[in-house]
Amino acid sequence: MTLFYLKLLVTPLLMWAISLASRRWGGLLGGLLSGLPVTSALVMTFLCLEQGSAFALGAVPGALGGLAAVQATYAFYLLVTRHAGLAVAVPLALLFYGVAAYAFTHWGGLYLSIAVALLLIGLLIRASGREPTPDTLARPRQRFWEIPLRMVSATSLLMATTGFASWLGPAASGMLAPIPVIAWPLVVFAHVQGGRAGMAVMVRGNAIGAVGVIAFYLTLAGLLEYLGLAITMTLAMALAVALTVALASALRRP
Repeated sequence: MTLFYLKLLVTPLLMWAISLASRRWGGLLGGLLSGLPVTSALVMTFLCLEQGSAFALGAVPGALGGLAAVQATYAFYLLVTRHAGLAVAVPLALLFYGVAAYAFTHWGGLYLSIAVALLLIGLLIRASGREPTPDTLARPRQRFWEIPLRMVSATSLLMATTGFASWLGPAASGMLAPIPVIAWPLVVFAHVQGGRAGMAVMVRGNAIGAVGVIAFYLTLAGLLEYLGLAITMTLAMALAVALTVALASALRRP
């Protein structure tokens, strides 16, 4: 029950904090923060505590396949929203994610998933940079229910992902671990509020943060058995943050 209440507490608080940061400092920062392995760390921590470290380690290959599927879904969403509205694009993107995640997890393999994820990250950074730049002086109208709705959406996705873990097994649970619990609602809301320009900025931040997510999973796979959960998670998150900041800084240079 303690873990259950932790899930109910931590996830909405993270969504609330990232939403406020995005509102205050812009979509790129919101995308960077939500692109970090915040959700992945939560899911893998709860899997480890509830199912054991062997289960969590068995989920890592599926998680990297799921990460490649996430990047493919963002690319698909960027493409399909050129011709379709949100009501069509969102369910199509979620369906595409399910198909892509299954394919990468069952037929891809660890190294292929990493290679495809890195390739897609590069394509997303390039493609999102070609979208119109959002007007920083134009502030979209904020509605009081938006952040609470984001919090409920993020928490519901996390509860569903971890709640069915024992039934799904490590491979499928790993596939679901990198679902952008926080990032996906932010991307959709950014699209609603700021159009393609706002959405593209959020996707760009997520793509940059995904490099850190890959480092996070590889660190977890290499150190969990030897250093334990707390130290491994701390080191994995620190490396993910360092890589994300370094890449974001490099891409800001002319």
